[in-house]
Amino acid sequence: MNHKNLITYLTDHLAGSVAALELLDSLISSASGDIEQLTTLRDQIRNDQSTLKQLNERLGGDESGLKNAGAWSVEKLLLGKLKAGNAALGRLEALEVLALGIEGKLRLWRSLHVVDVGLNLPELETAALRQIELVEAMRIKVAREALADE
Repeated sequence: MNHKNLITYLTDHLAGSVAALELLDSLISSASGDIEQLTTLRDQIRNDQSTLKQLNERLGGDESGLKNAGAWSVEKLLLGKLKAGNAALGRLEALEVLALGIEGKLRLWRSLHVVDVGLNLPELETAALRQIELVEAMRIKVAREALADE
């Protein structure tokens, strides 16, 4: 097992989870509906983040403040889009970014099959697939609002 590469990979995904949680907080605070689903999703992603942190620490890694700051900055730029102009369009794009992040997490769990990291990867993959389905349902709902003729 290449610990250095694995730790770098995990640290990158941890930074992505920071951005995802910030984005979810913003979506929850601006939501008119779906608050319960978004809150549940945030709790699930927080749990996934905890799993990654524990694995990273067990392998001797720690979080990268610089990567986390970068992820935080990207989320803040997206937040500006949520607050400016068309709120529905901003929510649509935010949900798309969130979906991409969860897709990346699914790929992480699948990649970890090549090393023995002591995680229940099939369970983590199934949870990520459910999260993708949830975000997609919300995304389609918001797309109707954002893109349909007025």
